[in-house]
Amino acid sequence: MKASEKHVNKAGVIRSALLTALLVVLAVLAIRDQTNYPASEPQNRYWTDSIVDFLASYKEVIVIVLAVLYGLYRYVSIPKGIVSKIWTTVWAVLIPGLSFVLVEAYNRGYWHVGARVSYENAEPWNALFLLNLLLYYLFFLSLTFLFGSFFAGYAAAAAILMGVAIVNFYVMQFRGIPIVPWDFLSIRTAANVAGGFEYKIYWQMLLATFGFVFLILTTGKMKAKLRFLPVRIGGFLIAAAALVFVIHGLQDNQTKSFWGIDTTLFTPTVRYTKNGFWPAFLSNLSFLKIDKPSGYSVEEVEKIAETADEAYEPENRNSVSGPQTEAEEDTAVSVQTPNIIVIMNEAFSDLSVLGDFNTNEDYMPNFRALMEDYTSGHLLVSVKGGNTANTEYEFLSGDTMAFLPPGSVVFQQYINGEVPTIATYLKQFGYETIGMHPYQGSGWERNRVYPLMGFDTFLDQSSFQGADKLRNYVSDKGAFDKVIQLFEEKEEGRPQFQFLVTMQNHSGFSPKSTDNGFSEEVILTDAPSQTSTVVTAERYLTLIKYSDMAFAELIDYFEQNVTEPTLIVMFGDHEPNDYVTDVIDDLVGNDKFVTASDNSGAADMSEESLDDVQKHYQVPFVIWNNFGLEKNDAIDQTSVNYLSSILLEEAGLPLTDYQKFARNQQKQIPALSAVAWCDKEGNYHSWAERDEDETYSSLINDYNILEYNHLIDKKNRVDPVFMEP
Repeated sequence: MKASEKHVNKAGVIRSALLTALLVVLAVLAIRDQTNYPASEPQNRYWTDSIVDFLASYKEVIVIVLAVLYGLYRYVSIPKGIVSKIWTTVWAVLIPGLSFVLVEAYNRGYWHVGARVSYENAEPWNALFLLNLLLYYLFFLSLTFLFGSFFAGYAAAAAILMGVAIVNFYVMQFRGIPIVPWDFLSIRTAANVAGGFEYKIYWQMLLATFGFVFLILTTGKMKAKLRFLPVRIGGFLIAAAALVFVIHGLQDNQTKSFWGIDTTLFTPTVRYTKNGFWPAFLSNLSFLKIDKPSGYSVEEVEKIAETADEAYEPENRNSVSGPQTEAEEDTAVSVQTPNIIVIMNEAFSDLSVLGDFNTNEDYMPNFRALMEDYTSGHLLVSVKGGNTANTEYEFLSGDTMAFLPPGSVVFQQYINGEVPTIATYLKQFGYETIGMHPYQGSGWERNRVYPLMGFDTFLDQSSFQGADKLRNYVSDKGAFDKVIQLFEEKEEGRPQFQFLVTMQNHSGFSPKSTDNGFSEEVILTDAPSQTSTVVTAERYLTLIKYSDMAFAELIDYFEQNVTEPTLIVMFGDHEPNDYVTDVIDDLVGNDKFVTASDNSGAADMSEESLDDVQKHYQVPFVIWNNFGLEKNDAIDQTSVNYLSSILLEEAGLPLTDYQKFARNQQKQIPALSAVAWCDKEGNYHSWAERDEDETYSSLINDYNILEYNHLIDKKNRVDPVFMEP
């Protein structure tokens, strides 16, 4: 051996030893005091979680062993020829799969991918598991052909995956949900606030990163190159096209079903865990594309708003007076500002809309009595059995889900900056604006989006300590007690807007060990036998009974103790799941109803008339007041997107042009949701029929134009249309 070669070999040994020592020191220092990991104790443990326990117990030893092995690996040279080719082939096969394992290690572990029902019985070798591997292999191959080298392509691919995984890890720590495609729409804002967070190093995260570094450095011994340009170009085009094809397929609901993708949006962390990071992330791309409505322009938005303003005829039913904005003080115009309390009651519905059935007692007598005396009726909503946040958004904003991609959730996909809502509007008149939900604040990202929608304060379950509970949730009584407390604590003379989303009636309704003695009291007397599904329906109706009782107590408190002008609204967000409504459908003789996977419409619209479908998307509402406002009989059947405009008109407040448009349109199209729309003759129409009548088509398109400007085209939003009276 030549002297220069001996010198190089000696230098290589020294570099390997120093690198090994450095890795050992850094790794041990980083993990020595880090024993907790956010995802190390999953609610449901799978047998492979014992691996995590083992790693946690011996993490320092494992890091040292890995570092030494890497040092030895760096020292060993791979002979050229057949050995080198075999080495490259083996690592070319292993690295994409190992990268998948490491990406999932940042979250909870690859073995949870595909866990659909029970982690104890999960079998990861299913279509979802293979889908993940397919995406990884196509990604690595694409970059390999692009760079013409296994070393460069694999190193770049692994580095990109590691970088995204680390960013996602810290995003999870900061906000509790993983990265989603629409985060890139607000990346500048994210960069501005990233410096304000505390970055902790956790041992599992460090081990996963160590593994990635090992893979990246390992690629240095993959000597195979693709020297022929036509082969590189052809290979890249084929691999990239295949990758694009797979990603494109993930935007289609049928393809999602084929791969077994979990489409539950309420808990993104669980969704990403079950699907794997990349299938979950890429399937979300379907929510990004929203086409401009026909004739859209900022000028058209202003024109529609001006027309709505000219056509609007206020009913002026309220004689209450209150504080004034500065502009109104200048013009000496009085603005009426009663307190406004809005309750969106979880799964609150009157299933008698499906047909007549008999029970041993009325499950909502107080609510029915209030509906007789106050403005009330039924709302057409866009969801059934879930996706509460969509009804929530439709009320607060006046927008409709009808113009958005099926299955989307506005809070998660489209709110990455301030969006004017009724809360934003009321703040201009001096209102204190409070949003509440007695459950996890991260659910549907409420803790993030409520401030963006104009709420001064958002209270989650941490503010309901000691509240009355029913089953294992804060009861409506407990939630309404908080409403009363906040009202009693408010600044004297300042109007208050409270928006409460309850939790008591959340599914499931089948008996559970955590029900704390709750049992069915409302009995379906027509049911031929007490099957488990019948009992489930009876338990749901019993919960509605408790909601009715709690609401009656709330109204009684305000009737007896409050003299300030006040309106209280209560409505449901959706009907319960199919397994509850199926029982009632059977009793009244309806055909079987199956909700679509995105909770919007029937799974097979051809099997149901729209008249039958819309019954499954109706919830009751009532607007109570204590200042003598009589019932508005002109409002009966409507939809939740119109309700906030109706409420403001009842309160005697001036409306924005957008709200005026809603009131004008409601008289022509009384109800409109993602399921169907209703003309003024009471006929329901599918969205495929929107172009059949020019008048209705034009109205709906105008609505679409305004909503697009309001929610999507934020850079060109005409704020006065949505914010100024």
